[in-house]
Amino acid sequence: VSKKTGCILLATVKGDVHDIGKNIVGVVLGCNNYEIVDMGVMCSCESILNKAIEVNADVIGLSGLITPSLDEMVTVAKEMTRRGMSLPVMIGGATTSRMHTAVKIEPCYNAAPVVHVLDASRAVAVVSSLLDEELKGDFAADTRELYSEMREEHYASLEERKFLSLAKCRDLAMKTDWKSRPSAPVKPSFLGKRCYKNVPLEDLLPYIDWNPFFAVWQLRGKYPNRGYPKIFEDATVGGEAKKVFDEAQEILKKIVSGRKLTANGIVAFYPANSVGDDIEVYENDETRGTPIANLMTLRQQELREEQGEYLAMSDFIAPKGSGVQDYIGLFACTAGIGMDKLLADFEAKNDDYGKIMAQA
Repeated sequence: VSKKTGCILLATVKGDVHDIGKNIVGVVLGCNNYEIVDMGVMCSCESILNKAIEVNADVIGLSGLITPSLDEMVTVAKEMTRRGMSLPVMIGGATTSRMHTAVKIEPCYNAAPVVHVLDASRAVAVVSSLLDEELKGDFAADTRELYSEMREEHYASLEERKFLSLAKCRDLAMKTDWKSRPSAPVKPSFLGKRCYKNVPLEDLLPYIDWNPFFAVWQLRGKYPNRGYPKIFEDATVGGEAKKVFDEAQEILKKIVSGRKLTANGIVAFYPANSVGDDIEVYENDETRGTPIANLMTLRQQELREEQGEYLAMSDFIAPKGSGVQDYIGLFACTAGIGMDKLLADFEAKNDDYGKIMAQA
């Protein structure tokens, strides 16, 4: 057995449960003879750094999909500085970017390179550059220089942006004559919550958006064959796109026939009126007394010469003082109940491809 090239610790940061991109990176690096320690999801800063020390990691890879993950990555960078650590850090995930890494994360940790990795196909090149004795010095210097230039450009662009005061923007909010509208806001057919449990999976199949699926596999067609189903006609990636699509259909058939996943949803309509930038939500449609929730919205403030109105979501709900009864709708849904067990079954079979395919 050949000696491993290096140990890479991968973790999705605290507060985030998305790990498909991280899993692909792990598979790619593992196929290139790197030892992979995958901590999974919802990993706290302390657990990541303690594990890195425990396994003697050579590189730490931080992953995240949702916006709060960006702040958590900054927290990890600051703690690495406080601990006096000197491991290179890779940053990846859908909400991450090279600019955010340069502006927010790298300045918090300068003992080793902090590198944004755009997608799994770049991971091997980045890791080899970070660990190769002949390459890592120049790679680190080039990265720092590039990120420094990006920070300068970022802060220069901020100086060019101008913002109005919140009070001024509120004066310029969208004005609607709610009482003179030809028709009042439509009252929903029901008020309150309705739950939809164990929705038949076959009913959902026609509504699958396959474009994110191909993005996971980094299959991008060129115009005019960018999206599904035209991607199958692309001269470069069309054949591979059709191959993974057909394989996905087979897995979907097994998931549906075996009822391996459960789809639930909840829909709610409530009486609502706006108060300034906020939306008050009520339980009783007639009295509309003490709100059961207050949804706070943000108002646009960046100065735009061609823009006469500065909007907030509350502008689209009738104001409380208008006397007009308005409503708001909310929903939440999932088709992923049972996914943990499904993925565990693939892991038990050492089927990395099936695991990633199911997640995708």
